[in-house]
Amino acid sequence: MLAVILAATISVCSLAASPGFSNFVYSDAYKTGQFHDVKEADWFSRYVQYAYNYGFFRGKSDTEFDPGGLLSLGEAVTLAARLNCIYLTGSADFPESIPYYAVYVDYALSNGIIDSHLDYSAPATRARFAQLVYNALPAHAFPVINDIPDYGICDVVPETESHDAIYALYRAGILSGSDRYGTFLPRSNITRAEACAIMIRLAAPAYRMSMKLPSGIPAEVIFTRSVNAVIMLETFDSEGVSIRTGSGFFISETGYAVTNLHVIENAASATVTLYNGDVYPLRGVHAISEEFNLIIVSIESDRQDWNYLNLADSDLIESGNDVYALGSPRALINTITDGIVSNKSRDVGGESLIQFTAPISFGSGGSAVLNTLGQVIGVASSSFSYGQNLNLAVPINHLKNMEPGELMTLEELLSR
Repeated sequence: MLAVILAATISVCSLAASPGFSNFVYSDAYKTGQFHDVKEADWFSRYVQYAYNYGFFRGKSDTEFDPGGLLSLGEAVTLAARLNCIYLTGSADFPESIPYYAVYVDYALSNGIIDSHLDYSAPATRARFAQLVYNALPAHAFPVINDIPDYGICDVVPETESHDAIYALYRAGILSGSDRYGTFLPRSNITRAEACAIMIRLAAPAYRMSMKLPSGIPAEVIFTRSVNAVIMLETFDSEGVSIRTGSGFFISETGYAVTNLHVIENAASATVTLYNGDVYPLRGVHAISEEFNLIIVSIESDRQDWNYLNLADSDLIESGNDVYALGSPRALINTITDGIVSNKSRDVGGESLIQFTAPISFGSGGSAVLNTLGQVIGVASSSFSYGQNLNLAVPINHLKNMEPGELMTLEELLSR
């Protein structure tokens, strides 16, 4: 049976037409009002209609489309396979299979759309869907119509899953983000309505969008988006007496966080307080840079879905750029201040640091220094005692060179 399915799959897309967008044929199958949950005033109404007429989508029933329903990975692979097959041949007459997506999965594996099996019942994230549809068309199907600079999408940086595919789709006018700031939300799940809009722009270049992403986001938006990724640390000696407080922030979904090395010096134990007041014990240390006063830590928790901050390229900053510092000065957790980069490369004791004016105080060590897109450009580390807002941060690119390793407890660190 498997051999028959594979043979049928291979024959689905064979020598029917020359590859190209002209192979996508629009029909008049959709009838206005046929789905009770798709109103003409809805933003997605025309995309549902077009996706239906291009043969990408059908309803969940004769009268329900479920535009807000989450797209599964099985559905996402099916869409990508159909997109590829129609582009290449003008048709996508796949045979039926059980489950329905099995024949599409085989085709996707054979044609480089996916390279391994997935959990097809799981919801598709926006990043994964972007990668699948990007893989379904050749590179020349995505001509650049938008000038989107590297790091120009506020929540998509090189470490983000499917980074290259997402930028290619933005630059081709296929993706535009989920708000007026161009925010992509790569880890969020994608809805059927959103997938309809993307499929139409993939199949019909006339619907692709020219746009310019903003170079900055309002401070209040940056605060709201970032505050759930910052932490306050409090350290204690062997007798449980508080030594100091400091700041830090998560840098990965799995719970790695960064702060200054001096924040935990001479500490036998430490706690981490989150933005909402929850307190966790510090588990230990995973990487240390004495040269740059940085340390990567983790906390006592089994969570694998932490909010974290995206890291910018600190080599791209310029003196005069606006910045924000977000941390816990004097144990005042969730404090944001603003300023500018006074000097992008200040030589202090033989080290090149970022000098900035956003006010910081005792306890701000380890604070995130953010650019106007909410990406981290540096880790606040010190200030000049005599002067006005003469503050220094370690460029974030130094952190990128640190790889988390085996856990070291604070007791082990103390006895080194």
